[in-house]
Amino acid sequence: MSREIKKIVYCPAGHSSNDFIYSDARNFIFFESCLLCTKEHFIQEFKTWSSGNANIDKNIQESQTSHINYKLQWIPYDNFQNIKYIADGGRGSVHSAELKNGIKWRWNFIKQDWENHFISSEFALKEIKDSRYDLAEFLKMIKTVNNYEYIVNYYGISKNPSTQNFIFVVKLFNDDLHKFLTKIFWDLGWETKIDILITISEGLEILHAKNLVHYNLHSGNILNLTTPGRGTDIYLDLCTLENDLVLNINNKNDKIFGLIPYIPPEVLRGNEFTRKGDIYSFGGIMYEIVTAQRPFADQAHDTCLMIDICNGVRPKVPDFMLSWIPEWYLDLMYRCWNDDPSERPTAIELTDLFCDTLDAFGGNIADNFTRQLKIADENQKNTSKSQKQELFELFSHSSKIHPQSCYIGRCIRTLHGLHYLLEEIKSGKSSDPNLLLKFNESSVNTHNIDEETKIKSKQKNDIL
Repeated sequence: MSREIKKIVYCPAGHSSNDFIYSDARNFIFFESCLLCTKEHFIQEFKTWSSGNANIDKNIQESQTSHINYKLQWIPYDNFQNIKYIADGGRGSVHSAELKNGIKWRWNFIKQDWENHFISSEFALKEIKDSRYDLAEFLKMIKTVNNYEYIVNYYGISKNPSTQNFIFVVKLFNDDLHKFLTKIFWDLGWETKIDILITISEGLEILHAKNLVHYNLHSGNILNLTTPGRGTDIYLDLCTLENDLVLNINNKNDKIFGLIPYIPPEVLRGNEFTRKGDIYSFGGIMYEIVTAQRPFADQAHDTCLMIDICNGVRPKVPDFMLSWIPEWYLDLMYRCWNDDPSERPTAIELTDLFCDTLDAFGGNIADNFTRQLKIADENQKNTSKSQKQELFELFSHSSKIHPQSCYIGRCIRTLHGLHYLLEEIKSGKSSDPNLLLKFNESSVNTHNIDEETKIKSKQKNDIL
């Protein structure tokens, strides 16, 4: 039988469906749009805008000429309306806003104008206030993973005319993992918990396959959890190439940016952050999923905690929760927390283990893993009202946030950077620079305490 010859389609500009838009992709003509026309009109408009930074412009332009769908764009600040403050973060602040004109998507060769998507849609504006943040390098990294599932998509970049700070424009998410767990912890079954972990480990697997390190993985950077089940995305935050982090073995870092409870011991000592460091941080997420508590919430996040972590201290699971957690899960969590990075599992190993376990659990395949899961689920379900009252009081007490804990990213002095001050800090002769939190961080923590107190009160009523 002869092979059917596909009809060649032409656009008014003379481009055909047989042309190549990129070296590995043919042109596509559909619904009054042509990808080659779209690419050409992006190029024509290069001279009509500028971020004020040549390297940032170059990255945006390369994105617009090298990818069919996931293009970064320069978005004028006057395209934002109904701007609302959401929160402060370690690198800046977050607002929500509507894009009144949307984002340029395709060139319509009939209307001779742009087709815009996301008109009046809400987005998150991540304003970067840290002058040390290399935006151009970050944009270069974004281009390699901006079309992958489980990774937050970046739509473009803008600039606040009042502050002159650059702004990343990303999808607006309703919740992060911490808020999600705080709301529905008591109703989460093991099937949902493992499903969440699969999406996170798969996101890490994508980054690590590209030789990227997340560098700041924690529950606040796991987004889009509004209902039980899949749908989590990793916010990239400090993500960078691992090759860029490899220094001479004799070189050490004096400072690190992040959250002390999620930073691996080798990094706290002053060594570089690698993909194995992301796995350590993943252990903190595993802990939070089974306790609804962030690691070391009841302790000051200071140099003394850093020393404890480097000496092998890890977050403790409350005794009353142990019967709700499979033994294999705890073993895996502590493997992620191993002081020796080479002993930690890879992202691929984590994904494979969780996927196999979930398949067996859903298919009623009896093995040691699924048996432990079913027993853990039953133990939690069979808790009496009086036990729930007792457990709630214990839970509330053990999860109180220490006034000197900090879950906002900040610059931390490593033990190498504090080498000559350690004895004075431990003896109290010198103040600990890792406790000098900014005022806005302290105020945000106080706000979080108030919010969590309200949520826990509601949980108590729901449980009883």
